[in-house]
Formats: sequence, structure tokens, C-alpha cells
Amino acid sequence: MSGQQGRRLSDKLLAAFDQACEQGHLDVAEQILRTIELALTREGGAGRTDHRHETGPVVDAYARLKALKEKAARR
Repeated sequence: MSGQQGRRLSDKLLAAFDQACEQGHLDVAEQILRTIELALTREGGAGRTDHRHETGPVVDAYARLKALKEKAARR
């Protein structure tokens, strides 16, 4: 597999999350984060090896969404 096909679903969803944030669709971004959680739980499991070295991008996504929501609430 190459390029886009070789990427995990959760990686593709993170890209969609970034786009939703950039376009100001915070409700969509929040739903995408929930979907990422579901995808991550399905990627793991018994007999599966997750080759992801860190979950930093997901943690960062939650922090970004929180900051954007706080900024929107101050307006």
C-alpha cells in the first residue's frame, strides 16, 4: 500500500479534524474526535500490535478543540 491507502483510519480522521477546526466547525471536530476514539479502540485488541509510538497527536487534538471552544465562548 502506498500514500493515503497505507495510513491508519485514525490518521485520516485527524486530518479531517484539523480541517474542521480550520473551517470553524467545532461541532464537527468534536464528533470526529469521538470517531477517532472508536477507531483507536478497534485498531487495538487481542492479538493486535499497535505500531503507533505515541498518542500525542490525539491528545493535542483534544487540547486544540478545548482552546478553540474557549476562544469561541469569549466572543
